[in-house]
Amino acid sequence: MYFQTWGYMVKFSVLMSVYVRESVANFVAAMDSLLQQTVKPHEIVLVKDGPLYLDLDVKIGEYQERFSGLIKVISLKDNLGLGAALAIGLENCTCPIVARMDTDDVCRKNRFERQLEFINIGNYDVVGSNIEEFNSFPGDLGRFKINRENHEDNIKIIKLKSPFNHPSIMFKKSIVMRAGGYNGDLPLFEDYSLFLRLWKSGAIFYNIQEVLLDFRVGSGITTIKRRSGLHYLKKEWNFVKYAKNIGAFGSFDVIKYVVLKFPIRILPPKVVLFIYNAFLRTSR
Repeated sequence: MYFQTWGYMVKFSVLMSVYVRESVANFVAAMDSLLQQTVKPHEIVLVKDGPLYLDLDVKIGEYQERFSGLIKVISLKDNLGLGAALAIGLENCTCPIVARMDTDDVCRKNRFERQLEFINIGNYDVVGSNIEEFNSFPGDLGRFKINRENHEDNIKIIKLKSPFNHPSIMFKKSIVMRAGGYNGDLPLFEDYSLFLRLWKSGAIFYNIQEVLLDFRVGSGITTIKRRSGLHYLKKEWNFVKYAKNIGAFGSFDVIKYVVLKFPIRILPPKVVLFIYNAFLRTSR
């Protein structure tokens, strides 16, 4: 069923990107969580970001065959990266509302129902939620990432951290397209850079204070290694320069960001993981 409000049916797309390193088991768990929602999407737009291995390709084909008309697959010849893949996928979403989802995460069954309540009745442009991190299966870590609820509170910290858990968001497509959509030129910062442009364009943010998504982090070390070291610092510096160029950061904001965040990137990954878990996550 679709979500009904104000006397009409609201259709929404789910936007996903998959690449060669995804496991079949993780992909199946993610897809099944979409198909078991209390409110069903009108379409699932899945971008294959470059060639995939045979088993994953076969599994995608099986879902297409079983759910003909629901799953729209876009195949890219080369691996372009998440930002570019999402930009292409978003252009192919036909619904006015779009929900993001990663191919290794798991949605809670009422995720879309809850988000549609806020994005339609609350008149918000981007609606996210809290997430629970997991290693092998949802709930095994008992660790949560909680974001600020209201627009004003998120704007207070937007110059130091992203206001959303990216895979949890639902948004109005027209608002995101007006802000320029996803940017493929800022790898690992395609989401944060989009949120800065959305803020500058006047979009209204909200985070539902419920866990609506289980977010796969594995052991955590792999993620930390991707987001630390000199290779990451170079990408982050490009992001900071971009933020200043679009008027989201002033000179003082750049200095503050660099002083507070850059030293963490060169710490040993195990130390960074401890800091994240001890100070930036909530445990039950």
